[in-house]
Amino acid sequence: MTQTDELGHGLPVAVAELWAPGSVVVARGHDDEGHETIAIWHVSPQGAPTGAWIETRQSYRSSAETARRLTTLLERRAITAPGEDEIDAVVGELTTAAGLAETGWWRRQVFAPSGVFEEIARRRQSIEDVVENARAERKNVAALDWPRELPDVMPRDVEGVRTLAGIGKGPGASAGAQAITVARVLRWLVQLWTETEQVKNRRSYVRDALGEPEALPPSWLAAVRTASAKVLPL
Repeated sequence: MTQTDELGHGLPVAVAELWAPGSVVVARGHDDEGHETIAIWHVSPQGAPTGAWIETRQSYRSSAETARRLTTLLERRAITAPGEDEIDAVVGELTTAAGLAETGWWRRQVFAPSGVFEEIARRRQSIEDVVENARAERKNVAALDWPRELPDVMPRDVEGVRTLAGIGKGPGASAGAQAITVARVLRWLVQLWTETEQVKNRRSYVRDALGEPEALPPSWLAAVRTASAKVLPL
């Protein structure tokens, strides 16, 4: 197994504090010699990359020990990927190679970056509605001034979110490059969510209407919470 150094990309670190280990990105690709590989990228609750591994497909298909070691890197973490089909393909194959009888154990701890972006947009709209209602009742309520505007048309996949955010792709076309790209998108999403939820701290009437600030968007947070309680017999 190859453990790789992760890269910092200059994005501000958000302040989402969670008790769970965090999330993981899985991706498929090929190495320079044409071998099929998978990449596993750990991401902290704050959206920062914390660890990365790349392994050939042949190595874990031929060794239950290697497959189990890779599967432990997914355990107790919310899971995402460049494409939703990649999660079932990669994690399903690892589960089988590791000799685990429990198929589909990961499905309730999966989340999609495009769905997370849509949840952020909906939360912003809810906040805007509360602020506009307050402005209609009181003249001293200031209008919202978001650091960045969101589009009316939602991106349909992680590539759409990446393009919208103006985030560069990881270098090359390998599994590691794809995982780096998704990890960058996740960090940007955490930053965007934090910008949104911080309005609750600055405006008590928004907090009263919508509740306390949450660490992550709903589907991502639900995946983290589900994953944190899932222990595999490895």
